[in-house]
Amino acid sequence: MANATAPSPRTGSGLDRAIEAAEDYEASNYRKHTAGNPIQRRLIDRFHRAIGERVAELAPESFLDAGCGEGFVARMLLTRLPAVRLVGFDFNPRAVTLAAGANPSAGFATASVFHLPFRDASFDVVGCFEVLEHQPEPLAALRELARVARRAVVLSVPHEPLFCWANAARGKNWDVRPRGSDPDHRQFWSRAAFGAFVAQELDVVWLGGSFPWTICVGRTRR
Repeated sequence: MANATAPSPRTGSGLDRAIEAAEDYEASNYRKHTAGNPIQRRLIDRFHRAIGERVAELAPESFLDAGCGEGFVARMLLTRLPAVRLVGFDFNPRAVTLAAGANPSAGFATASVFHLPFRDASFDVVGCFEVLEHQPEPLAALRELARVARRAVVLSVPHEPLFCWANAARGKNWDVRPRGSDPDHRQFWSRAAFGAFVAQELDVVWLGGSFPWTICVGRTRR
């Protein structure tokens, strides 16, 4: 384990340059990771540590960051596991450009989670964080993630209804239904329901979380 504490996503020359280049960029994931709210910052840092621990325990030589966004999780993992061969993809070309600028040692591409441009069992571990809740057909996406994973898939989604309640309690997204939900969310899993969902394609070996998110580790059935 190279580093037991994930670095702040707002530090580091590569990411600093990427943030400076994204002055006119708007995306919910980017806003979340660059927010100045100290409580939100602590929650995200704790979440990063939690998923970093899950991935580090699996000791992958290769890792796919599925739906990598602007590369915040990729940077945390590369700091913690500097020897890992990391590849990331996102459907948003601008996000991919920012991720590549922030993580020059990794490879990034524009792709769809429903049609991954990789062969079966291409990566020791696949990670997909805060992606499946946005999908109208998440099971199809999960099948693709399981297909390209050699050993395991690490996933995270909002822990409902706590995620919505936490937003509503601070006056966020009151006009969205369920109240407090992100307007782009299509799936609303409780922790148990998400474990049951993942079990359709993977053997669930760990189900937990970091408030207000659920984290699940599933082993492939190869």
